[in-house]
Amino acid sequence: MALAPSSKIGLDGNSPLEPTGCPAPQMAEPRIIAETGTSMVRLNFILGPWSSPADRSLYCGKTWFETFDAIVDGLLAKNVAIYGLVGLESVKPGPGDNFRRKTPGPGAEDWLRRYVENVYTIVEHFSDRVWVFELINEPNNWFGGTTSLFHPYWMARIQKEVYLVVKPKFNVRIISGPILAHDLPTGADTGASYLRQMYYYGVRELGWGEVKSSLGSYPLDGVGYHPYIGQTRDKSPDYIQATLRTYLNAIWESITLYEGKSPSTRIYVSEIGWDSEQGDDFQAAAMAAAFYTLLKDERVQAAVWFCLRDFPGTTKGLYTQAGFGTLARKPIYYRFQEWANISRNPALLDVPVQVGRDASGRIYWPIIECYLRHGGEKNLGLPFDNGGGVPVHRWGNGWVQDFQRPDGSFKSIIMLRDGTSKAYILYGPIRDYYIYEKGGAEGPLGYPVEDPSTDEWGLPKVRFERGMIAFRPMAFLV
Repeated sequence: MALAPSSKIGLDGNSPLEPTGCPAPQMAEPRIIAETGTSMVRLNFILGPWSSPADRSLYCGKTWFETFDAIVDGLLAKNVAIYGLVGLESVKPGPGDNFRRKTPGPGAEDWLRRYVENVYTIVEHFSDRVWVFELINEPNNWFGGTTSLFHPYWMARIQKEVYLVVKPKFNVRIISGPILAHDLPTGADTGASYLRQMYYYGVRELGWGEVKSSLGSYPLDGVGYHPYIGQTRDKSPDYIQATLRTYLNAIWESITLYEGKSPSTRIYVSEIGWDSEQGDDFQAAAMAAAFYTLLKDERVQAAVWFCLRDFPGTTKGLYTQAGFGTLARKPIYYRFQEWANISRNPALLDVPVQVGRDASGRIYWPIIECYLRHGGEKNLGLPFDNGGGVPVHRWGNGWVQDFQRPDGSFKSIIMLRDGTSKAYILYGPIRDYYIYEKGGAEGPLGYPVEDPSTDEWGLPKVRFERGMIAFRPMAFLV
């Protein structure tokens, strides 16, 4: 049985092959992908220099199957699950414009036949090692034309024909061709209309109901989705979260329209990302907003960042185009690692996205741990601007974040001194006296070295690097 990912968060692995047919560096050295902390990698089963998966020609000393066997087995050995894509590059030549209109033709029929054959061949070989198989990448993308590369009729037909040959023989999940969604100058393009049309043609004209009767499901086990929203730095994290929820709701409405109110079908976000050329801080904040939203949404089964490495035309990668050395890692690399860690710890998902993060999106785990230790949002409320900004920010020799309850009745500050691994909280009269009378982190006391406690009289006290504040009726002892 194929290895399942340990969390929702995954990573698109870029093109797996060099033009010569040799594995790309990140596939030849799977530790490069594993070290990101990802639970799965989206692997595109491209043909490269081979004519088909069954081509026995040797490139870089191996056949196509031998090459991808090495790639798949290497990733699995690093405990990285495989999210398979069998897209346009699995057939030669490409589909051309044969599928832009509903009208059948010999060119469309021939390409479709070869595509289904190659999908079957790939699934047959890798069914016990690949978690899911996703079909045609972004079928509704115009790809230089004036209409979708694949009319919804054709995508409905592709789903059916692949499903009928694969599902009776192999215990695998088939994910629909991932639908492109993006902001447009004319408004939101959620991709929901394309999905509805695909269901419509499938159910009304192509016998999807018969497939469901015989196999227990319409010919897709999940809906692939690529929501590229809020791509410019003027879009706030709040905008990205709200828009992403709107887009997911739209896709879900299309699914439930045909699948019913409680479908087993889930949404697989197999690409999402933002460019670092818009600013490293923006990219990190956008990642945080998106991953928080996707991880909290039970309708979403996968959240795959695009991509591992920059290439001409995009700076969404965790690495620059310079290579895979440490110096080529961008700030977003470390933010991705942090989110991969969050995704494996359900308790951290209850922490609001603003908590424990600076303006660049960097996560300060000790601040989050302290926040949870003291009751989280229920007791402390949310971050607010007490003069240094809402995100985690520098103050003296460390990092701090301020919190208050919605009604303003309780304020606190969590403080993390440089070189330490535990953060501490201040609240009440001690917090106020420390900040407004003693100069806070830049005053003579320095940072706290413990949480508030009580003395032998049951009154609050806190020790600092260079002293102590203790509360007494009508007085503070310092």
